Amino acid sequence: MPRPSSAPASRHGAFTLLELLAVMGIMAILVAILFPAFAAIRRNQKIKRTRAAIEAIASGVEAYRNDYGLYPPAELADAGLNRGNRSLVMALDVRGGRSWPYVPTAFLDADGHIEDPDGDPTDPLLRDEWEHPLIYFDTSVMKDGLTHDYTGNADVAPAKGPTGFYNFGRFQLWSCGVNGRNDGGRDLHTEGADDLANFVLDD
Repeated sequence: MPRPSSAPASRHGAFTLLELLAVMGIMAILVAILFPAFAAIRRNQKIKRTRAAIEAIASGVEAYRNDYGLYPPAELADAGLNRGNRSLVMALDVRGGRSWPYVPTAFLDADGHIEDPDGDPTDPLLRDEWEHPLIYFDTSVMKDGLTHDYTGNADVAPAKGPTGFYNFGRFQLWSCGVNGRNDGGRDLHTEGADDLANFVLDD
C-alpha cells in the first residue's frame, strides 16, 4: 500500500500581495507607454477628418459658384462673431441649386439643413473635429479688407502673404486645428501653428 505523500498541498489560483502589486505595476507602465500613442492616433485621425471635411466643403463652395455664378459672400450674415462662417452656412443651406446639398450629409440634420454639432439650431456653424468654427472669406472680402471676430480671437482677417492674398479670386476656408488658436491659415509645417486650410502658404 503506497504511503501518503508528505509534499505540501499546491496552491490553486491564489496570488500573493507581492504578485498582485507586480502585475499592477506592469499594467501601469503599459498604460503610461500606450496612452500617449493612442492620444496621438486620435489626434491624427481628427486632423485627417478635418482635412477631408474642408476639402468636401470647398468642393461644395465651388459647386455653389457653378450654380449661382459667384462664391458665397462672407458678408451675407449680419456683422458679429463668426460672420464668414454664418454667411457660408446661409448660402450653402439654401435649396434649389442643381448641386444641392453643398456639404456632406454628416453636416445635415434630418430635414437636410446644416446642423451645428454644438446643438444650437438657431445659429448653425460649420465646425471642425474639435468643435471650433471654421473661418471663411471670399475674394470680395479680401479686397475690402474686412475682418470679423472669432471665438477667442479678435479681428480674424484673410490670410495674406508677401505677394498678396492666398487663393485670391476664389476663397479661403480653414480650421484653427488642435489648439483652437487662429494662426492665419498657417499649418503643421509652421512652428507653433496647426491650422488646416484649403490653400497653401508659401512664406
